[in-house]
Amino acid sequence: MNKNLTVNNLVKAAMLTALSIILSRFLGIQISETIKISFGGLPLMISGILFGPLLGGLSGLASDLIGIMINLQGAYHPGFTLGAILTGLMPGLIFKLGKGIDSKWLILLIVIFQFGINHGLLTPLWLNQLYGTPYSILLAGRAIKVIPDAIVHYILLYVIYDKVLPRIK
Repeated sequence: MNKNLTVNNLVKAAMLTALSIILSRFLGIQISETIKISFGGLPLMISGILFGPLLGGLSGLASDLIGIMINLQGAYHPGFTLGAILTGLMPGLIFKLGKGIDSKWLILLIVIFQFGINHGLLTPLWLNQLYGTPYSILLAGRAIKVIPDAIVHYILLYVIYDKVLPRIK
């Protein structure tokens, strides 16, 4: 049995999942049909870092599916659910495989994956499949959003990991 699957960790992961739903579904800012600014992925990344890839991925899955039931924004596409799972799963994998590496580099890898691959490459693919907008146009539009978003998320994730999490563990 996975040592991270304790009642205490499940409750904490559930609270981070709820925070993700609030930040993404209710406090996110929709700029256009294809661009939205949100910090909903941050609690999922923290869940993955704290509790490992399994609970991080489950937090992402629950966050997306519950969020859809509460407040469907646009058309549903399973690719976005996969993206939410990866948002929690990959930080857990990166921290698990990167033991002994300085946390600032691990957080940088997380942000590069999240905003380079997940938001930068996969999200335009899902939007292309949903709306038929050419992938190259979506890719160019996302670059304008993803780069500053990645910088802000790196700073926030590093500060939370370095300053906040040690106080609440």
